[in-house]
Amino acid sequence: MNRTFRRLLPLSILSATLAAASIAPVSAAQPLDRIAVAVNDGVILESEIDSAVQQANEQIRSRDITPPAPEVLRKQVLDRLILIKVQTQRAAAAGIRIDDRELNEVLTNLAKENGMTLSQFADALRSEGTDYLTVREQIRDEMAINRIRSREVEGRINVSESDVDLYLAQQDGTANDAEYRLQHILIGLRDGISPEERSAARARIESIRTRIVEGGESFESIAIAESDGQQALDGGDLGMRAAESLPAAFATAAAALEVGGVSEVIEAGGGFHLIKLIERQGGDQRQSVVETRARHILISPNTIRSDEQSRTLARELHQRIVAGEKLSKLAAEFSDDPGSKNNGGDLGYNPPGMMVPTFQERMDALAPGELSEPFSTQFGWHIVEVVDRRTRDVTELAKRARVRNAIKNRRVAEEYDSWSRRLRAEAFVEYRIASDRPPEAAAKDAT
Repeated sequence: MNRTFRRLLPLSILSATLAAASIAPVSAAQPLDRIAVAVNDGVILESEIDSAVQQANEQIRSRDITPPAPEVLRKQVLDRLILIKVQTQRAAAAGIRIDDRELNEVLTNLAKENGMTLSQFADALRSEGTDYLTVREQIRDEMAINRIRSREVEGRINVSESDVDLYLAQQDGTANDAEYRLQHILIGLRDGISPEERSAARARIESIRTRIVEGGESFESIAIAESDGQQALDGGDLGMRAAESLPAAFATAAAALEVGGVSEVIEAGGGFHLIKLIERQGGDQRQSVVETRARHILISPNTIRSDEQSRTLARELHQRIVAGEKLSKLAAEFSDDPGSKNNGGDLGYNPPGMMVPTFQERMDALAPGELSEPFSTQFGWHIVEVVDRRTRDVTELAKRARVRNAIKNRRVAEEYDSWSRRLRAEAFVEYRIASDRPPEAAAKDAT
């Protein structure tokens, strides 16, 4: 992949969307394509694999890591492509469709993050020979995968207050506030594995640890070549994560490591793991937040009132408030917000981030006692009056919120891995190119 494309698209998008059609320059000669792998009722073309391998190679080299042998990298990339294919197929079967309007919104925001309009973003890609339409479909696939993941994985995870209490009790009332950046190597264990295969997998990861700790080999390079983890092509980099969001065994091991240290072999979650501590941050500190108490009137368009009519009504109400009428009285009569209407539009005290961005921005710009001009959000037209502001110590609340989110993130990650393995195991996968066939597939066919 070329330099501009790497700059424009963050690694999280690239690694999740390797299932691309050819991203070769338009002027390059196009060889005869062929089906490399059949996945359920879909296919992966040889050109897709070649292009994704090229992308992965350039990503790896951009981090000053020596890529693994071509056949090893191809296997890792093909495994990723198959997983993406079965997940997008699952999304389609569930009726998930990403329409062009949604897709354009995401692309427009991505362009803005890089200081461009959508048109400039597309031109920048094309100028380096990258197929803009291919990028669109990559991101459409990622959005579909995120949506099916949210529905079938995240939507099923609940964290109760008793879960938070139990975690804090196990920590003697204090949570580990540290954050860790870890690299990870996984040797996965499939369902129904024999004792001999388990022993062989254990011996393999022990050998990998020896190669790293005693032989001085690169953890990243080995992760790329041999890890079964979702972040293998990123050198096993898990990013910076709160201790509570890590699997318990990882958090315990990380707490005992010095920066640069490699853990002993960890057996958890259907596999054998190694982690390396890259960075540690954090520690206990008091937290406070400025909360704003505001009142508002919401005028929403409906079947009998257009957006323009709603805007006109909001302007009329604003003029009446400026002339001396109480916002609370007009809110009780006119507001379409059922949550605050009966309280005179009172929203209570809220910390930053509780409101939609436009509302939050307008409210934050007001001093206590000040009234906004009418403005619109996706909910309709608003008039906001700030009543008061206060600073509140939220250390304990923040700790509980952090623990709650971390427990959920941990459970989501574990369930997502399980869900992905299940989809892959249930999929019909036929390798049409002999050199791509993994040993287990060849052995199965031989029987």
